[in-house]
Amino acid sequence: MRVRISTLSQAERVAHTRDLGRKRKAGERERQRDAGRPIAATVDRAVVDAVRGFLAADPTGSRPIAPDALLRTVALHLLRRSHRAYEAGAEGGTFSREGVEAALRDRLLTRVSRAA
Repeated sequence: MRVRISTLSQAERVAHTRDLGRKRKAGERERQRDAGRPIAATVDRAVVDAVRGFLAADPTGSRPIAPDALLRTVALHLLRRSHRAYEAGAEGGTFSREGVEAALRDRLLTRVSRAA
């Protein structure tokens, strides 16, 4: 059912806008899952897990973390997470190596322009 935006109250317009945003984001996540790509929040969790692993291996922090080693470890965390989900029969797609690489590139290696 299509509703005329001009007849809605301010609160209803805000709710309608948020609903449209939720639907758009859900569609985006579904397309990413179908393409074998993890969503940004999953990439963020894998980065934290990888950094935690590096810090646990060297609690003094005397060794620097090599960026290439960090990226490989993050990719490994994502692929392991995907395999565990698949073995557990969880809903959703599994991550492909290409999808993981693209997600890492988009999340970590793409410059974000910030509005002032």
